[in-house]
This record gives sequence, structure tokens and C-alpha cells, in this order.
Amino acid sequence: MSIRVATVLSARDWEPGLVSYARETAELRIVLRAFQPHEIEEQAEDIDVVVAGGEVSWVTPVQIAAWQRAGLGVLGIHPHEDGPAAVMLRTAGVDELLPDTTDVRTIVTAIRFISPSSALIDRRGTGTVIAVIGPRGAPGTTEIALGLAWESGGRSSTALIDLDVSAPSIAIRLGLPPRPDITDVADQVRMTGSIADETLHRIGPISVITGSHRIGEAPLRPAMIDDVIDAAAVAFDRVVVDLGTAEPDDPVLKRSDVALLVVDASAVGVVRAAHLVSAWSGPPPTVVLNRVAPRDQANVIAATKEWTGIEPAVVIPDRPAVRAASLAAKRPDGRLRRSLAALGALS
Repeated sequence: MSIRVATVLSARDWEPGLVSYARETAELRIVLRAFQPHEIEEQAEDIDVVVAGGEVSWVTPVQIAAWQRAGLGVLGIHPHEDGPAAVMLRTAGVDELLPDTTDVRTIVTAIRFISPSSALIDRRGTGTVIAVIGPRGAPGTTEIALGLAWESGGRSSTALIDLDVSAPSIAIRLGLPPRPDITDVADQVRMTGSIADETLHRIGPISVITGSHRIGEAPLRPAMIDDVIDAAAVAFDRVVVDLGTAEPDDPVLKRSDVALLVVDASAVGVVRAAHLVSAWSGPPPTVVLNRVAPRDQANVIAATKEWTGIEPAVVIPDRPAVRAASLAAKRPDGRLRRSLAALGALS
């Protein structure tokens, strides 16, 4: 079902651009291009979201409040040089606010976010959400996330979500097709409140939501990502999220039950991890020390504890078989999974 949108007629480029996009796709449906406020009020039952420009004289806080009382979402768009219009829309309490220089794909994403259908999402999930993060320099977050999910999947229902925005790689790692991806899942969740089986990839004991490789499209908004995680926590006992090299203030970390910090067992890797921990807020992460040469294990553990202030919970040996599995589009190596079994009690 397409989102039903009413636009307030505007001479600014965003309005005809949005209308043209809607005509070319099935992502949303323009049911009204309003010239007067009463037109929206008369058709309110057929509208989900109103997109209104702050330069229009009758788009006022009173009018916006009336739309919202009628159950409509409101996206405000202001001329990028018009500060007072932006302040008016923000003060009026629009659900989302964008400048009119925003590309149409981002506008569509914002419309999806504020669509009233999002109220269908059941947020009573009891599944444990584990976020896997690492400093820059490819410490191995994807393989650790995959190994942890695979090990967990043998005991309980488990979903693995690729939220590495800069380099989503789980689809490539497992040899999965690029679609359906997390954008497809987000659209489904926004429309129905749950994750449909056809939007998941089932491989081995786990269900996988792959990252998006859609060139030129805006990334999902944080609220849409939250909805996907909430829906996954309802459907699965454990949700493992590969964040890649995200920042320590990433919203996903704040809403996760457990954070795993993957540290590469090298001097550079330990220093980079220390910088990340220094900016950490909230409970400290659980450290997984990755690719440890057996002869250096004691020294690297000591250095990690000294520089990060955290004792590693798991030490992953640097073995050729583990590296080979990560390059062969197959299940994670058994020794990696057994090493991560120590994290099975995380909750």
C-alpha cells in the first residue's frame, strides 16, 4: 500500500519534483495538491502525510496543529535561506523539517518515517540486541558479528542485521543477492509493523538482513533503523547488529542491550580502540580481541587492558582457517564460533 500524500502547492522546485517522482514510482501516491487549507480538511480521511512549504502564507502553527489533530503526519519544507520559516515550522511541531534544497529521495524517506502506519510497530520486543562495533582499520567486525550470530542461531532464533553504513559487506561475505535489503525491510516494517519472511535471507541457522548497496539513495533515517531493530527484537530471541566502524555516540549503541568492541590485535589496532573508548558514553563495551598471534597473546592482552581500561572477554586466535572462511562465502570457521561461545550468556 502506497503512502497517501497531500502537497501544498508551491512554486519551489521540491513540490513538482515530488509529484513527478510519485508518478514514476509506486512508493507514494499524491492524492491532493492543495491550493487552500479547506481542501486538505475535506479529504483528511484519504491522506496520510501533508507536505507543506513554510513560504505559503496559510501554512501556520494553527493550521499544522489542525492537521495533526486529524491524525495526519506533517513534513515541513522551508526555503534554505529563510530562517524565520524554519523556526515557524519547528515551533509548530511538524513531524519532520527539511530545507527545500533536499533531494527528492530524502524527502520520500522522511515521508515514510512520519507515515502514521508506523504506529503499528509492536515495541514490546524481548529479544536481546547486541551491537558489534570497531575502530577504523577493518578490525573484523563483520566476521565477529557473523560468528556470534551463527553460534547463537544454534540455540535460539537469531537475526543478523548489516548496519555498516560505510561498507556493508554481509551480503558479499555470504554470497547473498543484493535484494531484499534493509531498505526493503524498513519499508515493510513501516507499512505493517513487522518483518515479513520474504524480506529476510535465511542461511544456516540465522536470518539475515543485508545492508543497502543502492547507489545514489539517501541512507535510512535513524528512526527507521530503530523501527527495524524493534521489529526484529519482537520476532527473534537475539538480534546481532554489525555497525562496522560507527561512532561511539551512534543511536543504535544507545538502544542496544550489549555492545561488543572488536579490537585488532596489533599496536595500531589497540591504539585506535583506546581512542574510541575514550569517547565512549554509558556502560563500557565488552571487548573481543581479534586475530591474536599465539606467541604475542599475553602481551597483547596486557596492552589492551592498559590502553582501553577493559579486560578482553574473548580472545580470537589468528588462524589461517578463520581467514580462509571469511573469504570463501561460507559459514564462519568452527574455531571462531567456539571462541565466541563464551559470549553466549550475554543479555
